[in-house]
Amino acid sequence: MDQLLNPSFMKDPPVKLDIPAKTLGLVCAILAGISTFFGVIAVLGVTALTAAAGTGPTFLVGNVINVIGSALVAWGGYKMYQGDRDGKRLVIYGLVASAIGSLIASLGSGGLAGWIVNAAILFAIYYLVVISRFEGEPKLVTTTPPPSPTERREGPPAP
Repeated sequence: MDQLLNPSFMKDPPVKLDIPAKTLGLVCAILAGISTFFGVIAVLGVTALTAAAGTGPTFLVGNVINVIGSALVAWGGYKMYQGDRDGKRLVIYGLVASAIGSLIASLGSGGLAGWIVNAAILFAIYYLVVISRFEGEPKLVTTTPPPSPTERREGPPAP
């Protein structure tokens, strides 16, 4: 799990964006909180559907794990918004749990194409969380323009 928390591209990512961790944490907390709320309602509905139709426990277990992952992302995002660096760890664990839960649910329902799209979105969020910076950490992209090059002339000076 340490490789997920500190990947090799963390210091020098291929796509350099200056994303404040506080702002990203707020966005994650709000969106994952909404996802958790509707996920709980969906799990209750799926539980009733599973009991009535017998669609299989795999779909239900996957959705429960997915909701737990969303709750972890929401809590970690809130901690990031508060300036707690440990929030990144919780968001990453939540994203992993959400990916695993959605894989289990898609295996139960037969929709692997949807899981691939979901995994791509989760990876994009993971990438943003990893490269986001808290206040006081060095920025990835410098905002100051590079110094202008000195003029070099070849040949004799102009008259």
